[in-house]
Amino acid sequence: MLERPFGSIGRVQMKRHSFVIASALLLSFSGAALAAVVTVTGHGQSYDPGMAMQAARADAIAKCTAQGGTPLEEVYSHVSRTNLWIADVVMRCEVP
Repeated sequence: MLERPFGSIGRVQMKRHSFVIASALLLSFSGAALAAVVTVTGHGQSYDPGMAMQAARADAIAKCTAQGGTPLEEVYSHVSRTNLWIADVVMRCEVP
């Protein structure tokens, strides 16, 4: 039986082609895998409950953007009354 001298080249090229496709897929998904979701909290106080909540949200958003992130959603918020209105906010933030 005679074998072609370059018969194995097709298999090598196929393996390289499969490796290139697999590498491209891994690289395309790696950006999404590197982003993390963190939780940040904000605190605000005022004589007005709406202003206290606005200050708490602004505080949480500032903490998120300081990390280079993007606010995703508000998870929890609470307003209580002492001498002033006190507001707390918990947000999820996507950070690269």
